[in-house]
Amino acid sequence: MIRFKEPLTDAARLKVTLLCEKYYAAGIGRFRLSVTDDQRAIAAKDHPAEVEALLAKTTPLSADDTAVLRARFLNVAPELAQERAEIAHLRATKPTQTTTLVMTERAPDNPRATQRHHRGEFLQPMEEVKPIVPSFLPPLPEGAPANRLTLARWLVSPENPLTARVAVNRQWQAFFGRGLVKTMEDFGYQGEMPTHPELLDWLAVEFMKQGWSMKKLHRLIVTSEAYRRDSRATPELLEKDPQNLLLARGPRHRVEAELVRDIILKSAGLLSDKLGGPSVFPPQPANVTTEGSYGALAWKVSDGEDRYRRGLYTFAKRTAPYAMSAGFDAPSGEACVARRDVSNSPLQSLTLLNDSVIIEAAQTVGRAANNDNTNDRAALQWLFRQVLTRSPEPDELETLNTFLQTQRARLQSGELKAAAIGGTGAADPVRAAAFILTARALFNLDETIVKS
Repeated sequence: MIRFKEPLTDAARLKVTLLCEKYYAAGIGRFRLSVTDDQRAIAAKDHPAEVEALLAKTTPLSADDTAVLRARFLNVAPELAQERAEIAHLRATKPTQTTTLVMTERAPDNPRATQRHHRGEFLQPMEEVKPIVPSFLPPLPEGAPANRLTLARWLVSPENPLTARVAVNRQWQAFFGRGLVKTMEDFGYQGEMPTHPELLDWLAVEFMKQGWSMKKLHRLIVTSEAYRRDSRATPELLEKDPQNLLLARGPRHRVEAELVRDIILKSAGLLSDKLGGPSVFPPQPANVTTEGSYGALAWKVSDGEDRYRRGLYTFAKRTAPYAMSAGFDAPSGEACVARRDVSNSPLQSLTLLNDSVIIEAAQTVGRAANNDNTNDRAALQWLFRQVLTRSPEPDELETLNTFLQTQRARLQSGELKAAAIGGTGAADPVRAAAFILTARALFNLDETIVKS
């Protein structure tokens, strides 16, 4: 507000000059001058034009007008500053909702032309490409607009069985370790022929009939006679069906990399069942991220429950993948893969013996076996069931007991240190450490991480 030293006379004119320097953005959008000779004049408040119009209104206000003024008063009144601060604090500490990017269809009267670019060169656009499906697949419905919604409906149409066939084949691969069509990523001429074409067709049709329900499809597969067969390979079966292409025996294959860690954490009672949230950073050797090819990556190990989240939530970075998952054939993320390779290497055994996550799980379940059972054989039976989800056979229990006593003798002789293994704090540290070593051995069994 500007107060003149001398009042203006009636004949005086007020000239205001605005100088706007050259600038890339508009420095002044709108401006307004008000003049009054009222001695009670005060500086103008920063009210919206709608509020100022209502304040200057001389006729009675409607209910809507009153609501607008009341809302403005609550937002600016000095006597309510403390209450507004509390509300602002609550809003600032409110958990944020996860968001994602979405795509919307352009207006039908404003389509974007798509052109083929010669050899992929964006500066060489050639003929225009219309939205249509490949000629070897069923055509789009006649008369339907060629947009995203039509494409989505076409994908799941009964006249287009390819989508359902690919979907059920991937589920079959997850349960059996091999799809009915081995080349999951290629259903074309260069892919392999299905081992059971009639079964693949029937599953695809049944999948569509059941409303595309994955849960019903999974139930159908796991309750089948083929899935429930014994996975042991006898010499006769190996001779007749060495690769189990004809499903002469039940499936037997190693679980995926993320599940290896989850199984062991579940056996120890550490796995968190928390859903959602940001990625977590489980413990791993420090040099995995500090000596990366593209610079060091800060890997702050998560605390509390987040330390034992499912492998699905582990932070993934292409230049510094999670070491344990990489050791068990998890893809690097540099390319999309439909089927993972499966290998068996000494590095995997070393991981199951020495990784920090495995050691923590072994310490937890080993201490529990030591504390809850005074009898060695009863403790070993409990430990075996906890890890392998079945009771041990008599010869297996005897072998496990021999291993336990051997480790106890090594600890008592000083060859191994109970404190270094994690036996500290137990009434009998040597016994506790022996059970921890036994748990590590069980974690390293083929049966622990192989589905059979």
